[in-house]
Amino acid sequence: MSYKNNEGYPDPTAGKAVRSAGRMPTHIYNAFCVLNNTAGLLGLEITGIRDRKTGKEWKK
Repeated sequence: MSYKNNEGYPDPTAGKAVRSAGRMPTHIYNAFCVLNNTAGLLGLEITGIRDRKTGKEWKK
């Protein structure tokens, strides 16, 4: 699916920026997977993670 601007024309640059803005960075995603797998062994689930440096939160 391609992103379109207000006038209906394709805008791939803005579309790429919008998609990547909400995506969890790779290094944080990798840490999240390790934590979630470890918690799963204990019967727990990690529902969110927060970056202490930036304060940004991701819910999963």
